[in-house]
Amino acid sequence: MPIEKEHRSLLLAVCTALFFMPFMLAGVNAVLPPLGESLHASARQLGLVGAFYSLGLAVFQLTSGSLGDICGRRRVWLWGAGVFALAGALLGCVESTSLFLMLRFVQGMGGAMFNASGLALLASAAPPGQRAAYLGISGAAVYAGIACGPPVAGLIAGCLGWRWLFWGNALAVAGAFLLMKCRVRLEWRTARGQPFDWPGCVVYGGAMAALTLGASELARNPALAWSLLGAFALLLVVFCLLELKSRYPLLDLRLLARNRVFALSSLAAFVNYSSFFGMLFFFSLYLQVGRGMSVRQAGFFLALQSVMQALTTPLAARLCNRWNPGHVCAVGVALCGLGLMATGFLQLDSHLGLMLGAQCLLGVGMSLFALPNTTIILESAGPDHVGQASGLTGAVRTGGQLCNMVIITLTLSLFLGQEAVSIANIDGFMRGMRADLIIFGLFNLMAAGFVLARNRR
Repeated sequence: MPIEKEHRSLLLAVCTALFFMPFMLAGVNAVLPPLGESLHASARQLGLVGAFYSLGLAVFQLTSGSLGDICGRRRVWLWGAGVFALAGALLGCVESTSLFLMLRFVQGMGGAMFNASGLALLASAAPPGQRAAYLGISGAAVYAGIACGPPVAGLIAGCLGWRWLFWGNALAVAGAFLLMKCRVRLEWRTARGQPFDWPGCVVYGGAMAALTLGASELARNPALAWSLLGAFALLLVVFCLLELKSRYPLLDLRLLARNRVFALSSLAAFVNYSSFFGMLFFFSLYLQVGRGMSVRQAGFFLALQSVMQALTTPLAARLCNRWNPGHVCAVGVALCGLGLMATGFLQLDSHLGLMLGAQCLLGVGMSLFALPNTTIILESAGPDHVGQASGLTGAVRTGGQLCNMVIITLTLSLFLGQEAVSIANIDGFMRGMRADLIIFGLFNLMAAGFVLARNRR
């Protein structure tokens, strides 16, 4: 697909940043042992390293989409890339665990800003009929970041030290910042002059903070976790009431009510991510504890799913240009369901070919679902709501992942109690894993139902 010359710099800058957003989640999780030893961090503090990054993403996804419409999508992207790069550079220097966690939150905030505004920039810049192709390139960058995170981070930490993981990320994103600043002049401000919805922003941020911290504390402190999850539900109701009364809402709920395609596409994305995110968690423990693989062996084995997503996302873009994106999306949901159901038959002595086949189905299915579904969300929202739609796309992905975390924690608590997964209780872990895979398979059937209902005219 030929790319217009003026858009090449835009695509390169946006895709570079989008590569490092998931890379800095998957990669950092792979180097937690040396990081914790260097910072003298406890196991609980290490568990919060990923949670604080996810918290920054969750709180600022929706906010960044609305800010892009008001202040300019390119401008918000530059703010986000600058914050992300600066936080990464500082993370490689700090010695305090508390300061490290705070900077991880700030880094997640920057990632949310350039993620939401970057998708909106590509959707606005794409010529007629090529939006799926532009989004396909960005999707391939995201999946490549997920796949490269553990092996590349492990290699960097082993050769240069874990601090270079953050310094290298900062240099790369700073390069993308300069490219966008100097070579890209495209800008969109569809809500110029409108006031920003600060009350909605504060309440939404509080709700997502309660959800993120509640999900992360569920295994360690159930009483605190359920209090936080209850606060999330209450704040979400308050947020909806505020948005319905606001003249310039952070999220136009009336658009969801009157636009069936937009609403069902967003709901399908939330349900699909709720069923998909825990696969790497389960498979990692299955391979390392149940099958005796090393961390490095399991990491390369699990990278297959993301590699398949990265390789087939451009194919999904071509299919969207040739056929109805809604039909491509339905095929993707079906393949995800087949992959989930296949993993429900895993035993400790199962042939690894079963898991390899399931990973391929999940990778291909996810790319065939995510790209056309995101394209449909952005197109159905209309040009005046592209910023909100791109922010909502990130928000439902993060919310689905947190919902998935809650389900997994509750299931493992039921089957294992407060015990850590080990070879002594591997049978209980396998029962819990299979139960969750059945639940996630049913979730995916729900997503298929939403896709089919949306496709009806």
